[in-house]
Amino acid sequence: MKKTLLILSSLLVGFTGYSQYEGFENWTQQNTLILDDYRSSLNEGQAVAGSTSQSLDANMGNYSVRLETVLYMSDTVFGYFISGDPDNMTPGQQVTLNDVDSVIGYYKADIQPNDSVLFICATTFLSNPSGGGTYFLTQSQSNWTRFAFYIGAPVSDSLMIGAATGNPLADFRGIPGTWIQFDDIQLKSSTGVTQNILNNSFENWSTVTWDDLDNWQTFNQWAIGEPVMPVVKSTDAYSGNYAIELNVLLNSNGDTLWGAATNGFFGESYWGGGEPFTSSPVAVEFYYQYMPVGADTCNVSFEFKKTGFPSEWAGGGFFNTVPSYTLFTNPISLSNTPDTLMINLWTGRNIGSKLVVDDINFIYPVGVSELLIVEKLVAYPNPVKDVLNLRFELKADKKVIVNLIDVTGKQLSTFDFGHLNQGVYNQTFNTANFDSGIYFIEFVIDDEKMVERFIVQ
Repeated sequence: MKKTLLILSSLLVGFTGYSQYEGFENWTQQNTLILDDYRSSLNEGQAVAGSTSQSLDANMGNYSVRLETVLYMSDTVFGYFISGDPDNMTPGQQVTLNDVDSVIGYYKADIQPNDSVLFICATTFLSNPSGGGTYFLTQSQSNWTRFAFYIGAPVSDSLMIGAATGNPLADFRGIPGTWIQFDDIQLKSSTGVTQNILNNSFENWSTVTWDDLDNWQTFNQWAIGEPVMPVVKSTDAYSGNYAIELNVLLNSNGDTLWGAATNGFFGESYWGGGEPFTSSPVAVEFYYQYMPVGADTCNVSFEFKKTGFPSEWAGGGFFNTVPSYTLFTNPISLSNTPDTLMINLWTGRNIGSKLVVDDINFIYPVGVSELLIVEKLVAYPNPVKDVLNLRFELKADKKVIVNLIDVTGKQLSTFDFGHLNQGVYNQTFNTANFDSGIYFIEFVIDDEKMVERFIVQ
């Protein structure tokens, strides 16, 4: 979600009020192509990086598979496909030849100096190794070029086969810029008889779709191709249409998929980044439900960063079952005005644990005059369709102007209420003619300002 509230966040400092940061309303359906019959970086959290992809440049048929080493969020990501398990050297498909002399196919590549591409092909017979091994390609080829690697299996019934840029078996991810394409791969017997490997010309790809939260990164990228994603939009919302639901799942390979999300990014062994944020709130609050399995714990944390200073944190873990929405409030005491905010959500470690979060709000300090109290400024309904309700309280006579602003900062309308007496006021605004999107209400109370966001459906 575009958090364009941050564009105007400097207006909030020094006044009492709430600022909704995240209502988890905006999700986008993502899609990608998955290579049939193989595991690849597309299934392992690297689809966004483009390290394994379908190519229209083919030696045979319409497509080939392209593997590339890319730099993504400061991490080196290698491309690969594999049928079988190289860690345990277990096969992934059947062999029907009496013997396997070699594996043959075609490739073209641009391999950076001091880099290589790993090709692995190993046969077994009755679960015992019978031939093959690991091979390396080191030369760039601008045209489709035939390769042949000796397998030497007198008998075989199963095969593990795959390729990767770099050499992940030696924990070398390769050099960004290296790429290779493969097509038309076959096994050949000593008598010249051939057998196509599964999807040997890489013609068969499947489209998978899923919903992801706008401008957040989630662990869904490690679950592409799974029937259920660990992070989903929930219609069980505290307000609006959606909340974020995070689950701990078991994937089809027997690995744990954690429900996690961040408005920064996931590195190899850390969470980093965040979004520009230059306010100094005194507290944060949000609504949550937590259904842990066993003695599991979840975490919702807020990291305020400033260049040259240590990070400061707010938030914490929840230890008990909370089956219905509960308000969590945590004080914030910042020694420096931050320039970046990173929010991290994590469900826990136990399969079946579930965390639902909605309506993250920052609370700002009382001004010196303490003349203004705003109770959930522009709070209902949000998102809005036709009529926006507004409630505020003045503790002294004040001149009040309200401006409606779009995401670009353009002032759309102005409502001058003149001098209002001390008291509580309720106002309504017609939003029926507004386009769908994010807008802001700017309160001008004498010379003081504060801003709140609302969404038009």
